[in-house]
Amino acid sequence: MAKVSETSITKTDALNHLRSAKAMSELTCEKIIGFHLVKTQKGATWRLRYTDFSGARRKVSLGKFVDGTADRIDSAQLARKYRDDLKAGNDPVENIRLKKRNFAEQQATKHQRLFRTYLDEVYTPYQMTKRGGKKTLATLNSAFKELESLPMDEITVTDLNAWCKRYSVDRAVTTVERTYTALRAMLYHAKESGVISKLQNKGFKIPKRTSQETDAELSSEELAKRRMLTEEEIVGIKKGLDSYKIEVGESHWFFPFFRLAEYSGMRPGDLYSMTWQELNLNFKVIRKHPNKTRHHNNPVEVVLPLDDDILNLMREWYQFIGSPQKGLVFPSPKTGREITNTMHLGHWKKVLALGGLKENLDFYALRHNFISKLLQANVPLSTVAKLAGHKTTKMIEKHYHHMLPKAAAEALSMIAGDFSKPNNLEVKAK
Repeated sequence: MAKVSETSITKTDALNHLRSAKAMSELTCEKIIGFHLVKTQKGATWRLRYTDFSGARRKVSLGKFVDGTADRIDSAQLARKYRDDLKAGNDPVENIRLKKRNFAEQQATKHQRLFRTYLDEVYTPYQMTKRGGKKTLATLNSAFKELESLPMDEITVTDLNAWCKRYSVDRAVTTVERTYTALRAMLYHAKESGVISKLQNKGFKIPKRTSQETDAELSSEELAKRRMLTEEEIVGIKKGLDSYKIEVGESHWFFPFFRLAEYSGMRPGDLYSMTWQELNLNFKVIRKHPNKTRHHNNPVEVVLPLDDDILNLMREWYQFIGSPQKGLVFPSPKTGREITNTMHLGHWKKVLALGGLKENLDFYALRHNFISKLLQANVPLSTVAKLAGHKTTKMIEKHYHHMLPKAAAEALSMIAGDFSKPNNLEVKAK
């Protein structure tokens, strides 16, 4: 059965109208009320005439006449849709005007909604007021080059999947997750500030690695960084420290800072924010809520006793800065306020160079050394986690798992001989 046309106007009717009719003459459809073809000076246009809800007569253009084939059918279908919209209480002209206005408003605010504009003009000043803000900004500036020219409310799951595919090459999944978290925080900040009204990234997730990929990742990256310092590195660091003391003087803040980092395994940020109330010389103990958990309802508290060497060193430093009753252990020599949490890196680089060591030895290696030595000494995981400032053993097990097999093997070797070696009674019986 042949399909019935939406309109009574045929292709032949339309072509004849264009050839013989005068300009602005209309060819009316008998099936769709108000649907017609109007001849213009240079061609023809499909239109719909209707009466709006105020009683005014309106005309809406449905498309230009091309050859009377697809354009005729499409225009008739659109006319039918607009008629249905009118029955439902929606004025097609007003809808078109609203769409145009929204488009114009979006174009006007597009510059403010761009990833790069928001990062530079709004988010950078905001992050500069926060601890760790410089690091977050460095991540956003380096990791998302392909998204910079996009409005933030137009960044889709497809865009993020493409980014993730590129960025995750040769990077640990934890690094990719941390980087995406920085982006997501900025997008939500833009939404909360009213710059964008919605996000298009719902449903995006960092792809999970297979167990084989995770093992390979950990064996290559974790073993390279999360380990004890080698004897050569320790000798080089000592040599570098001695040489650097001659260069800048023994009273420089970096030396007690380094010793406390090496002794406690604390993150640099926790040392920068440490106060004399937390480093209690009278009670010979450090009691510190790490910055990463201090905003939690139940923050971790690291409790570290001070041995005589570190205690005497910190007493000397305390006296050198004037024996303050309170305040920061390592205040800025210029302002007295907290030092920028990357200030130690320049000094560390000098120490490495003077000690003949490679620049890629991270200052964080002191924390890795601290944790690795505890694990090698078979200190219980729960104790290691507490000393390192973790609530549970999960992070230690995940990031230092390569240190555990040795401890497990030693423990098993103690058990394995229980029923295979002769006991004292057997020996006596012989």
